[in-house]
Amino acid sequence: MPDPQTVFKVERLESVLVVLPQGPALNFQYNQVHLESNSLFRVLDEPTLKNAIVDLEAVDYVDSVIISSILRVCTKTKQKGGKAVFCNASESMESVLKCIKIGKLWPLYTTRDEALQALAAA
Repeated sequence: MPDPQTVFKVERLESVLVVLPQGPALNFQYNQVHLESNSLFRVLDEPTLKNAIVDLEAVDYVDSVIISSILRVCTKTKQKGGKAVFCNASESMESVLKCIKIGKLWPLYTTRDEALQALAAA
């Protein structure tokens, strides 16, 4: 269930940053989205974090503002020599991802466990 108090939940699993968007930007104040997006981006400066998982379990839809923040995380992860993947997308989120062709750069897995296994094998 989405958390209406935060734009992104963040979890750290050893060398993996897990990002859980909590809804479209319209659900939050502009300043909150901006501050949390920048904070999320800076988390990747932690030297122990190599890979990222974007877990879409809590959302059926995110807008371009949230997608932009997520793509910044994925791009920075790649620049650090790591890998980024997506998981737990609903049918509607999967359609959005296919429409913007994210899957060509960052694969989508059905579950977080599958995503973790893929990162461990990389």
